[in-house]
Amino acid sequence: MNRVKTIFICLIASFVMSGFLNPIGLISEPVSQSLGIPITEAVARFGYFTVGVFFGYLVSFFVFDFIRLRLVVIFGYGLLMLAVGGLFLFENDAAMKFFLFVIGMLASVQVCGASTLVSSLWRDKPRQTMLIGQDAAFNGGGILFTSLTTWFIASGFHWGATYTLVAIITLIIALVASVTDFKSKSSVYNDLTGRTEWNPRILAVGGSVMLFMLSKISIFIWAPLYVEQAFDADIVQAGRILTNIFIGAFFGSLLGTYIVSRIRIEYFLITMLIVGATSLGSMLSSPDLQLVLTLGYFLGASIGATFNGYTSFGLSFVVNPTHKNVAYLLIAGGIGSALAPWFSSEIVKYGGEIKYVLGVCLLIQCLVLLSVICLILNSWYLEKRLARNEN
Repeated sequence: MNRVKTIFICLIASFVMSGFLNPIGLISEPVSQSLGIPITEAVARFGYFTVGVFFGYLVSFFVFDFIRLRLVVIFGYGLLMLAVGGLFLFENDAAMKFFLFVIGMLASVQVCGASTLVSSLWRDKPRQTMLIGQDAAFNGGGILFTSLTTWFIASGFHWGATYTLVAIITLIIALVASVTDFKSKSSVYNDLTGRTEWNPRILAVGGSVMLFMLSKISIFIWAPLYVEQAFDADIVQAGRILTNIFIGAFFGSLLGTYIVSRIRIEYFLITMLIVGATSLGSMLSSPDLQLVLTLGYFLGASIGATFNGYTSFGLSFVVNPTHKNVAYLLIAGGIGSALAPWFSSEIVKYGGEIKYVLGVCLLIQCLVLLSVICLILNSWYLEKRLARNEN
């Protein structure tokens, strides 16, 4: 039972992050109307959340050196619930920015803690399977929370109604963590404060992760608004594209969880990036709304397991990963996520149409694919050179 509770805590952190992050593309317009500001400024407001995520990853780089992981989980989720309450109690622009920042910071610390726990308790294929399983939890949350958000908005509820539900979930996690022992006797448990190994390849993976997350979050934010602008769709149809993306992402991550238990993670990454670039390019060139909605499944499947696939890919370059290795990759992704709202809003302002920002996302995905191929070729070269030296 303790092992089941530990797995639950490892997976649910991504589920909670999904509840805060993925509805942004749907609630930006209600926020715009509520505050009386342009849609691009409303999207930029959520940059305070993504910047909070980034700072949370910075905090994660050090916090586990001084505070036990279990205490961070218990008190972190408790504070997260209070921050959501503050978002509703103090309804003004300054309070919104502050509490979105705090929510992002606290949620990202929990994600780093969960990934660190996975990296400490599992090795090799079991580790990458659990990391992809975290993506499945994130994408499953995307299906649930985007569907609920669409219904809440269509029914006239407050734009933050979904956040209230997520706050309740955080309370449940804190209670479960309070009765869970994070050490597993059946697994090799690393000292989280051990020596951290660095090399150029894991550092390069961080740069690739940053670009990928910049593209990924921009797609999540602007895909519903693209459907509204390009096809004159209503909120229900706009919500469908995001829901379809997360349905595809969920099943893609479930399938990916099985696939990465059978093949090397780099082959999986290349395949997903090719599918993603092809799907996004087809969406931008299609004049048919139904085809675009269908392509959302494939786009979602392509990005569903890729982030934690990157984490597993990066950790494969070090012998004994520590929380600092995990935090570095999360920080790199956090930089991309933090920049996404402002970066994408500026592109829309400059270009005047939402399709331009999705076009830039397509270009970024192609660059990411190229970077992964270069890393793989470099690894093969180093392995062959090492083998020749040993002979």
